Amino acid sequence: MPKADKVATVAEITDRFRTSSAAVVTEYRGLTMAQLTELRRSLGKDTAYTVAKNTLVKRAAAEAGVTGLDDMFVGPTAVAFIGGEPVDAAKALRDFAKAHPLLVIKGGLLDGRTIEAGEVSKLADLESREVLLGKMAGAMLATLTKAAVVLNALPSEVARLAAALQEKRIADGEILEVAPAAAEATPDAAAEAAADAAADEAAVVAAAEEIVAGEVVAETEAVEEIAVAEVVAEEAVAVELAEEITVIEAVAEEAIAQAPDEAAVEEVLAEAAVEEVVAIENAAEDVAVIDEVAEELAEAAITEDDGPQA
Repeated sequence: MPKADKVATVAEITDRFRTSSAAVVTEYRGLTMAQLTELRRSLGKDTAYTVAKNTLVKRAAAEAGVTGLDDMFVGPTAVAFIGGEPVDAAKALRDFAKAHPLLVIKGGLLDGRTIEAGEVSKLADLESREVLLGKMAGAMLATLTKAAVVLNALPSEVARLAAALQEKRIADGEILEVAPAAAEATPDAAAEAAADAAADEAAVVAAAEEIVAGEVVAETEAVEEIAVAEVVAEEAVAVELAEEITVIEAVAEEAIAQAPDEAAVEEVLAEAAVEEVVAIENAAEDVAVIDEVAEELAEAAITEDDGPQA
């Protein structure tokens, strides 16, 4: 290989050591080109399966500041540089090695730490980040469904409340009484008096309806303001829960990377699961408190406007 090509290859591998989330060192002695192509396809677009001379890989590792891998660079060597989810790539390598025993997994690098072949297998046994996020999303959805139902019901509840208030105000409104016509009044005078009485009654009803409409609008606006405040508060709870779960995940991932054996990994996962459940339960309690306070405020606003009128 010309010197310029070697320099370019070392630079490329160095960059991959620096930018990859993990790297797995393998020996591919005896695998055909078709099988290597199948392996690359199974690893996906986020993982680069790079075949190179051991001397070049060692030099690239040294330039990237990677230590502890030199003993693995023996025999026909290829490195899987993982840019995506390490668990998914580890599963693909493990499954391919089961089907093609000529592929030997020697170890690798995870979060800057050297790992042995056994640790790659343990990594492959873990659930992927997508699966864990899916489980947590399901739990969060169950927690927030109640809030969504309450919020979706608010418009119809406000409309029902407005209608009920209007009916109550009209039913309680005072209608002016019209003095009875004299017994000796003529038919034309009686008809005129009846028309005047009807006009007076219509005017009073219209005035009462105008007053009631203003009161209903005020009460509706108060209820809507409370509903908006409720939405904002519950969204804040959801954001805080998501941030807390992200922190729990990050701590768990770091602990898993440093776990000495499978039992320790399972313990870390169990502790993380408990912490997530507690966080979700606390968020559910917060949502319940917000619902209760919002309901009390809405009732207080309605009761205040329903008080004795002057």
